[in-house]
Amino acid sequence: MHLFVFFCVALYSVMSAVVGVRLVLRARHTRGLPELLMGVAYASAPGFGYPLVVVGSGVVDRTVSSLLFGVGQACIVFGVTCFLFFNGRVFRPESRQARVAAALGGLALGVSSWHRVKVHVAVGAAAISLSSVRRDTIVTVVVLGLAYAWTATEGWRQHRMMRRRAQIGLGDPVVANRFLLWAIAGALQCVSDAVIAFSVHRGDNLTADLLPLFATSSVGAVNSVLLVLIFMPPAAYVRWLSRGPRGALAAV
Repeated sequence: MHLFVFFCVALYSVMSAVVGVRLVLRARHTRGLPELLMGVAYASAPGFGYPLVVVGSGVVDRTVSSLLFGVGQACIVFGVTCFLFFNGRVFRPESRQARVAAALGGLALGVSSWHRVKVHVAVGAAAISLSSVRRDTIVTVVVLGLAYAWTATEGWRQHRMMRRRAQIGLGDPVVANRFLLWAIAGALQCVSDAVIAFSVHRGDNLTADLLPLFATSSVGAVNSVLLVLIFMPPAAYVRWLSRGPRGALAAV
């Protein structure tokens, strides 16, 4: 089971890093802020931040462990904050409330992660058993869940609008499908974060108990596939979607 979980999580991290770097490189040519924000979000948080935190938690040398754990937490905070601002910039560009929500989410992540790093430096990997660290972990996961719930809601709303336009020849079914997959990926990650928050709250071991392991591995595997279909779709898949209202889009 642990080998399967490691494979799924590693796959998602690798795909996130690949997608993130591709989007950052694209942003260099397009000068587009949304591409840059999303690229940094994927590369920084799941691509590099989470693996560094996992490796840092398992390293015996306290100095190296603290360094890796701290850098990983910083990458996660930075990446998720970019993700929050991406949601506001793309889906609610005129909304001041969206920018405030993104800033507050980033601030909550920063404070909770700073405390986790501080305790990890003092105590080591055993810090996860402390109630204060569990509280900070729940705060982090809840902010993540809310961010993904936001993107799932906006993605579904955009998909519905694009689907209606595509059915009368005014929209792109490929773009509409990408919004749908984006919404599904966000919803799955939101469910996974809710499961992890519940597990942490009741004192489960995230690296050993079945419920959090299943949530992490299954969502990681599915979302790895969704990342490919959203950002690097195979030509055959694009042709299938481009059949129009009688293709995959009309069945959704």
